[in-house]
Order: sequence, then C-alpha cells, then structure tokens
Amino acid sequence: MKTFSIVVPAHNEEKFLPLFLKSVCSQNLLPEELILIDDNSNDRTKKIMLDYQKNNNFIRVFSHKSSSEHMPGPKVVNAFLFGYSKFTKPYDFIFKLDADLILPAKYFQLIMNAFSNPRIGIVGGSLIELSKKGTWGNSHPMKKNHVRGGLKAYSIECYRKIGGLIPEMGWDTIDEILANYHGYEVKVLNNVKVKHLRPIGNVYSRNSSFMQGQAFYKMRYGIIIGTLACLKGFVIKKSLSFLFWSILGLLSGYLKKESHIVSKSQGEFIRKFRFKSIFKA
Repeated sequence: MKTFSIVVPAHNEEKFLPLFLKSVCSQNLLPEELILIDDNSNDRTKKIMLDYQKNNNFIRVFSHKSSSEHMPGPKVVNAFLFGYSKFTKPYDFIFKLDADLILPAKYFQLIMNAFSNPRIGIVGGSLIELSKKGTWGNSHPMKKNHVRGGLKAYSIECYRKIGGLIPEMGWDTIDEILANYHGYEVKVLNNVKVKHLRPIGNVYSRNSSFMQGQAFYKMRYGIIIGTLACLKGFVIKKSLSFLFWSILGLLSGYLKKESHIVSKSQGEFIRKFRFKSIFKA
C-alpha cells in the first residue's frame, strides 16, 4: 500500500492549530509520520503540539529558529525543509500543510486516489475562506489548476525531479511550473473543500511584496512578463502598495544582478508558460 508523510510548519498558531490537528487525527487514513515544526513561536503553539504528540504515536515535534515575523515565502519553506529532514520512515507521497486549515473527512484518501494517475505530480484540495457575511467560499481568485501553498501534496518522484522546494517568494508557483517542465501534471480537487481560517491577504506586507518582485527576476520572468505578473497581482489583491513594491523588487534584481534560481532552459519554459497563463484567472 502506498504511504505518505506530512510536514506542518507553524508560527504562532495557537488559535487555529487545535482545529487543524483535530481534523488530521480524525481522518480515515493517517500518515506514516506527521512532523510538526514550531517555527519560532512565542505563544502556546509548541505546547499544543506536544499535547497531541502524547496521544498520537505518528506525531513528532521539533523546534526551528527563524524570524519572529509571520510571513509567507522563505520562512515557511525553510521550516518545511527542516521538517523534511526529520523523516525516519519511507513514504511515496509528501504533504506540506499549513496549520490554519480544517481538512474535510477522508481528505488524505481523496488525495491518494488522485495520485493513482502516475502523471500527477502535485495535488491539493480547494481552499475556501469565511466571508464578511459569514459564508464559506472561494474569496481569493486563483487559477483553477493552481494548488495553494498551504495544502500541497507531491509524489516523491516529482518532488525529487523539481529539486525540492526553493526558499523564495513564489515557491508555490515555481514548483508547479517545474513539475510541468519535467512532464508532470498538477491537479486541484475542486470538489474537495478545505477551510482556510486565516485569509491570505492578512499575512502580506511591504517586504513580502518586494520579495515577490525579486522572485519574478530570479525565476527569469524577464522584464515584460515580470511587469505583467506584478500588474496581475495588483488586480487580484487590489493593492497599489503591492504593485509599487513588487515592481521595485523586480527592478532591484536587475540592478543588483542577483543570482537566478532556475536554469536558462527552465527560464525559457517558464516565460512561455507564464505568457500563456498571465491573463487567465
């Protein structure tokens, strides 16, 4: 039988972590290992983890030192990579999950079923968020074939082919593009709704917007595709601040001649891929 393991980085998640862990531990399929990473929290996050570890022998808890700021991108990926290094049992699939989710019943079984197609490299459910009207729905426009960063699942073959996760802003886009580059497909299970308890817009800052622009440069978007990507982000986020700081980040990459994180052939593939998808929802 195919097996899977999970890494969950968490920074100051005492409010949402109990709900997340309850939804994980009540699944009909359980992982070989659930690695919980306390990523430099200063609240009760680690205590909650340790309490769940006492009653669930597949849970292991580790502490990771990092920035005290709650932000997406390198921080969360570095915590994930730290957790990934702690696996002790073999597995066929790996999940990277955020700690502010509520998984529906049989979530892992549905994901594993999707991996029955060997061409599938990355799978995830569909995130829904609570609106101001008190209803759950998709409040954050995304491509229909984009698995959000908080609920990624990879076949181990795909994960190794793409070289693992890159600790940069935009990591959850480049992993999918590189999966496509290596011949894998990305699949979103749109009928599998996962509740997201912290809206994505609540964690972005000026610094993360700047880093997003830098990431476009590092991924070899080029000035035209990079600028279009910044403009698309502005349309989605409805934030002039994001537009300003992301374009500034993009330009800084050229001025500082920063290192690229993909090869020239991968960069060419990425530019063609992004040009085709830039105007899609």
